[in-house]
Amino acid sequence: MKEKVSVVKRSGTVLETVKQALDYLGGMETYVKPGQSVLLKPNCTGPLSSEDGAATSLDVLESIILLARDAGAGKIDIVEGSGAFHLGTPKIFDILGITELAKKYDVGLYDVNAMEFKKVTSEKYRFMDYIEICSAVWDYDVIINIPVIKTHPLTDITVTYKNMNGLLSPTDKRRFHDLNMRKAIVDLTAALPPYLTIVDGLTAMEGLGPLEGTPVDLGIIMAGSNPTAVDATAARIMEFDPEKVEYIRYAHEAGQGPIAEEEIEVLGSTIDEVKYPFKTSEPQSKVYEGVDIFEQEMPQKCFGCRAVMTIALTRIREAGHLPYFKGMKVLLNGSDPKDMPELKEGEHLFCLGNCTREYYEKHKDNPNVDFILGCAPSGLTTEEHFRKAYQVARPEGYVIGKVDE
Repeated sequence: MKEKVSVVKRSGTVLETVKQALDYLGGMETYVKPGQSVLLKPNCTGPLSSEDGAATSLDVLESIILLARDAGAGKIDIVEGSGAFHLGTPKIFDILGITELAKKYDVGLYDVNAMEFKKVTSEKYRFMDYIEICSAVWDYDVIINIPVIKTHPLTDITVTYKNMNGLLSPTDKRRFHDLNMRKAIVDLTAALPPYLTIVDGLTAMEGLGPLEGTPVDLGIIMAGSNPTAVDATAARIMEFDPEKVEYIRYAHEAGQGPIAEEEIEVLGSTIDEVKYPFKTSEPQSKVYEGVDIFEQEMPQKCFGCRAVMTIALTRIREAGHLPYFKGMKVLLNGSDPKDMPELKEGEHLFCLGNCTREYYEKHKDNPNVDFILGCAPSGLTTEEHFRKAYQVARPEGYVIGKVDE
């Protein structure tokens, strides 16, 4: 039997569009029964709004609350743990208007980062030994994942799979970066109970997502109960080949769902009717005054580390602090440059990403050579390393800005 994924182009209200997407799958009552408890997992990755294509729309979130209530849900909670640790999830909730929405409908609101976690192991894992997940997840009858369609430098695209990272402990949010995000998120879905996905594709994001990209007025809602089929369909809408998106291929190989078009039944709008050629998250090479960047092409195309370096350095520049980082050198993609000059007093070399470990090991006796673990590390972690080495603190009230792509 084919996995079903609905795709609906908005023509009426958001509520009508979300309802139509679910009706193609049998309606919300197919998933939520009277008296059941429901966990809603939106995308609240940072302080930028749904108008930027960065976060789940309040209209979509409100529509799902109303439809779950109509289906007889006994309890509805919004549960999320933002990776913007310097701001904190509660502040993100406030900025995005989710705090007020939760009050309006008497819905629970929980910061995953402040909750209890349990280490989950599974024979289904292909990469991880264990994963630390919010233990409250197993207290709910129904989980509804509500991601936004975006491009991402570590996973090419981010839709269903990566959005569930918000249920991880803060430690594992970072550990997923330290290891291999593309493989780790597949094991995360293996660890979680089955979930329904309702994709907010009203305003998506292309370019350097998940925060610093450009909004795309896509105007669609998607829904499906198989995450692999949903993300394979989203990839085709974005004009990516799902078989070339690593995590989608890993998910298929792990038996989590189909990716071939003939094995997925798309209901509602066709892919051809709604597709849009998203720009990839590959950042253009930029010049940062006082910073030397050493990079070589990898045999397998990868631009995660260049992307996080771009994010970190641009945030530093936006804060007006770039002049304090003169003499900074960044090594990317396992390069072993023969022409790299000796470090002078006050200069720092950052070996960024796991591919540079070999070079770092050769030069680690130099206290001004720093290794930043990750495949790729997060932009926030990278910025923290840069600032710590140069002893330049973030400005008070620091908020992530947008990269000037």
